[in-house]
Amino acid sequence: MTVEGVFRKNGNIRVLQEMVDSINDNPSGHQISEESSSIQLAALFKKFLRSLPDPLLTQKLYRLFIFSQSEYRNHAFIPVTELK
Repeated sequence: MTVEGVFRKNGNIRVLQEMVDSINDNPSGHQISEESSSIQLAALFKKFLRSLPDPLLTQKLYRLFIFSQSEYRNHAFIPVTELK
């Protein structure tokens, strides 16, 4: 939380691949070393999110999410059925 722009920077590709291989080889017993930088950990997390079969924010809920973040959300009531 103290590193600015941690998700904007790319980690070292070789180190990232080593981390992924290590986790894949031993998923239940793998531990992240304390030497891993926050940028490397963020890169690992981004790689994990990209590899998910389905996105976290589904197409079905996309419009509802956008509306919930809009400046009009407190001024208008739009039933969920209209946002689909």
